[in-house]
Amino acid sequence: MPRKRETPSSIDRLLPTVQELIGRLRREGRTIDEIRSKLMELDVDVSRSALGRHVKNLADVQRRMRDSREIANALVSQFGDQPDNKLAQANIELMHSVVMQTLTHVEEDEDGNIKPMILDPKEAMFLASALSSLSSAAKSTDDRLEKAEKRAAARATAEAAEKAVSAARAQGLSANGVAAIKFAVLGA
Repeated sequence: MPRKRETPSSIDRLLPTVQELIGRLRREGRTIDEIRSKLMELDVDVSRSALGRHVKNLADVQRRMRDSREIANALVSQFGDQPDNKLAQANIELMHSVVMQTLTHVEEDEDGNIKPMILDPKEAMFLASALSSLSSAAKSTDDRLEKAEKRAAARATAEAAEKAVSAARAQGLSANGVAAIKFAVLGA
């Protein structure tokens, strides 16, 4: 989790409609100078550097969203829409990636110096909780898969026993012979 700035930027203090206008103009391909000119027409005064930082942050968010979309598309094409263990494992790996991005995030201060992100105790507790949830999800997925495999094996064994019993009866085996085959296959 990136730490929030202690004081909001001049762009953060603008009305939401003005912030939306900045985003829309940027999506339309307008330059920083063009956006600033439009803001000046509306009597909104922001520095070019503040606008530049804001536009850079918008670009970063768009890039992350595009990357997430590409990853999701790749996962769906690789694993399909079936909720199997591979897809669950992919979700866990994606969450691990998010945690790593959070831990390796750096910020730029007002002077352009890069400083590492520092977690406060509440953020550290939240991150630890997320990691714990990941572990639980992995175990739950493994347990669910193991139960499904056991059910499938039991079903296959029961079907095999029924086929063996049917074949034995068709061959004229005695009731005791059929029971012995069934016991040998099922153990009961």
